Amino acid sequence: MAIKVIEQGKRTTKCSYCESKLQYEKEDVKTMQTGMNEWQKYIKCPICEKEIYVKN
Repeated sequence: MAIKVIEQGKRTTKCSYCESKLQYEKEDVKTMQTGMNEWQKYIKCPICEKEIYVKN
């Protein structure tokens, strides 16, 4: 049995505020500085405009 790629480059997460399931790509991720040498990656929910922190 071979492994098949169904869809490449899509990531999913769920908004903890409005509970919308979101699909995003690497280009959608933004970075903000949260401390002296600390950075956090996030996307913005298109429904409620809240920032959702992501790992990649």
